[in-house]
Amino acid sequence: MRKAAGLTQRQLAAKVGRERNLIGRLELGERRLDVVEFYSICRACRARPDLVSKELMREFEQIESAGI
Repeated sequence: MRKAAGLTQRQLAAKVGRERNLIGRLELGERRLDVVEFYSICRACRARPDLVSKELMREFEQIESAGI
């Protein structure tokens, strides 16, 4: 989502008022995202949180049905 929005980790971090290393840790799966951070990141990337959530749910369902 960040790359699709044309943002660097540093730019996204600045938009959401966090450190760049947090964005990197989130992207690497080293840290979980809370709902407030999710909303802020979606908005900073000009993405609708409701649509992003629906896409995530579709992906989770595909993973579950594949038995992964």
